Amino acid sequence: MKRKRKWIRWVVLLLLAALAVAGVLMLNQQTKSAAYTEVTATEGDLTTYYNFDGLVCAPGMQTITAKEAGTVRKVYVQQNQQVRKGDRIYRLDGGETVKADMAGEVTGLFVKEGDVVTAGMTAAEIIDMDRLEVQLDVDEYDVKAVTPGTPVSVTILATDEQIDASVSALNKNGTASGDLSYYTATVPVSGRTGAYPGMQVSAKVLREQAVGAVLLRLDAVQFDEYNKPFVYMASGGEEPASVPVTVGMSDGITCEITSGLSAGDTVLKPSGMSMKEFMELARQNSPMRN
Repeated sequence: MKRKRKWIRWVVLLLLAALAVAGVLMLNQQTKSAAYTEVTATEGDLTTYYNFDGLVCAPGMQTITAKEAGTVRKVYVQQNQQVRKGDRIYRLDGGETVKADMAGEVTGLFVKEGDVVTAGMTAAEIIDMDRLEVQLDVDEYDVKAVTPGTPVSVTILATDEQIDASVSALNKNGTASGDLSYYTATVPVSGRTGAYPGMQVSAKVLREQAVGAVLLRLDAVQFDEYNKPFVYMASGGEEPASVPVTVGMSDGITCEITSGLSAGDTVLKPSGMSMKEFMELARQNSPMRN
């Protein structure tokens, strides 16, 4: 009877040992899977841009001010009316007639018949709405990207209208703001009925472009103590292998790999699991817990 009990005890111990080994192997596999995420390199195109902000402006504008005091006897135009150069705007009781110096739209009319005006008072405003432009704020580090003739894609934020145009001029007299100096690049946007002076815009200019490149998520690339890029790849052993790569252009999310990887290769991205999280995972998957 004692021998039988001893034999049973050894069988139980062997089963427990086998379960422990299996649990350790399963835990090792699960924690290894949790420590790395598989990322596959792909083939595709990558484009990056310079990005700028700016405003729609009207270079053709006339602000009509009264040259002398008097009472307005006759107003010849209405708000938003189109006028030609030389058209009458209003007449004072003394006989003075004020005329438009340019063709455009009466975007502001601030007098009516019977009003008393004083010298220097603003009476009307005319804007040539057919000749609008965008003025972009460009900092000193990006100013080389907006030389005259450079193609630029402008989006009017209020209307979401996209306009493909070109830089027509660059004001090289910069204005300091904080630690940077800013320059003004001009982009004509004539003939856009949805664009009004003062509207905000965003614009982008091509920076770099890679066609048919090997692409990889940027966060899958590691850097050693010498700032040399590498990736982790499965090696068949317990630990992944470090494979040197050369990184080309990047848009901040995806990067171009110019050497070291081919499209279809799978790399291992560390999950960034902390020791506390690792120990908690080990505790949850412990065979003793189960």
